[in-house]
Amino acid sequence: MPTLNVNRTGYIRGTGSTNFTTARTSNGTIAVDGAAGNVSNAIMAFFSSGRGGGTYLFQRTYLYFDITGIHGTVTSATLKITGVNQNSSNVVVLDGNNAFGGDGNTALSTSMFNEVDIGGSPVLFSGQTSWSTSLNSITLNSTALTALSSGDDIVFGILNGTHDGGASAQTSTVQAGIAFGTTIQLEYAIASAGITSVNTIARANISRFNDIGLASIDQINGIDAN
Repeated sequence: MPTLNVNRTGYIRGTGSTNFTTARTSNGTIAVDGAAGNVSNAIMAFFSSGRGGGTYLFQRTYLYFDITGIHGTVTSATLKITGVNQNSSNVVVLDGNNAFGGDGNTALSTSMFNEVDIGGSPVLFSGQTSWSTSLNSITLNSTALTALSSGDDIVFGILNGTHDGGASAQTSTVQAGIAFGTTIQLEYAIASAGITSVNTIARANISRFNDIGLASIDQINGIDAN
């Protein structure tokens, strides 16, 4: 399958709050554009008990891919991310919207913390996926496949699945580490267009070409026959 390497990476730490919703929807406090090395809390749902019910804090990773090289209908796609150190957090992939400016030309900033639109209408690009300290292969859903088939740019927001994405308040800290020094990739498959007609005759009405059964022909004039 063809693959694309990530063009831009980063992560944003949110704002700690005693209110769970506020912690998920406020601007960030620290943004790292161009993440490097091993980051053990790249995806995090933090909780510290204390007066007032405790403090909630989240950290989210954003990934930008230039997808102008994808031509045709994407039938499947998988994000390939190497984990490290921590794997107590499961993850979910959402549409990262305008993080990195949406086109990869703007540095990640604290104001982009909630580009995944938590509290609004977040768009799911995957289901919840358990995390490993080795290679993680995250299967993207049909909504993501449509975006990959029709656009020039895509941003993935990766966050804790159960608590940050799933709106279930955590009672302890869970986190997933990313080895940013290992190239993050997007693997995808394209639907084969095949031969739809020959000399204006619909393929469904053709059984042979040059006296050869069509099922036995791989290509006609360089185009896949099937």
